[in-house]
Amino acid sequence: MKVKRKMFRTTVNNRGYTLIEMTIVLFIIATVTSLSFGNMKTTYDASKRNELIQQLQQDILYAQQMAISHTMYTSVIFLNGSKEYVIRQGNGQVLLRRKVPESVTFVPITLALNDIAFLADGNVRRSGTMEIRVDDHRYRLVLLLGRGRFYIEKL
Repeated sequence: MKVKRKMFRTTVNNRGYTLIEMTIVLFIIATVTSLSFGNMKTTYDASKRNELIQQLQQDILYAQQMAISHTMYTSVIFLNGSKEYVIRQGNGQVLLRRKVPESVTFVPITLALNDIAFLADGNVRRSGTMEIRVDDHRYRLVLLLGRGRFYIEKL
């Protein structure tokens, strides 16, 4: 009894990839790329919020340093209507005017929007807290008595 064996010949296409193979690869690349862009938006928003909070801290420290170096009363005034804050010395001179994004709101808690002020020795005029809302994130600005210390914390 003889068994006939069929020889299966495989052919290799040495000219390139098929259209289906290329379509599958492009689909995978597009899917991975779209997933990474979704994360970039949230990362970008978080970095902008952090930049805003750090800039505010630096500006409040600047107001304190100007009060000490010029031995003059210096205040930080928050203006929700025009979306900005202003650092002003006792003689009325505006040292700094900084715009904030439309999504930022300053909410008085125990400090009014014009209560952040440093005396000529660098101490705060009044202690208290203020809330800063950025989109749906909240931060608390706390001024402590003695040596003009303050901090901003995320709620």
